[in-house]
Amino acid sequence: SFPTRRSSDLGNQPNTYFYLRGASVEMACAPWKGIGFVAGGSGTAGTNLRGAIDIHTVAFTVGPRYTYNIGHISPTAWNRKGSVFVQGKFGYAFATSGQYPVKGVLTSNASSLDLEAGGGVNFHIYHRFDLRLVEVDLVHTRFPNGAENVQNSLRFATGINFHFGY
Repeated sequence: SFPTRRSSDLGNQPNTYFYLRGASVEMACAPWKGIGFVAGGSGTAGTNLRGAIDIHTVAFTVGPRYTYNIGHISPTAWNRKGSVFVQGKFGYAFATSGQYPVKGVLTSNASSLDLEAGGGVNFHIYHRFDLRLVEVDLVHTRFPNGAENVQNSLRFATGINFHFGY
């Protein structure tokens, strides 16, 4: 999918919100009545923040997902209309090309625990393809930023899903 993330990694100064754009890949499996797991990775970037700062982030996450399928589910996916899902994921995020104050020294790299909660809607297009109409996640990280070292970001994504199996 193609996420856009509204973030405030630049400290607690006024008007420090900015947008990061990027791409993500996920693999999900729901083996029992829509209950399953999801694992994925995402990369986002923002350039020329405050005129000179670039931020690039990469995150790897796993967690539970519940998917409610709309329409008849048969041994083939031909009759599926779409699905709605909710998920909670945790993992690790890495940030590069930024300015991260650690113990009074600016570094260009940082890492943090990554917590995500959200959900989305998929619309069935063809046998093995779905269109992700929308995915919205709250992303919580703790990169050093010279203030409270907490970032709560809102991520919006859309994209194409390919199904293996049925």
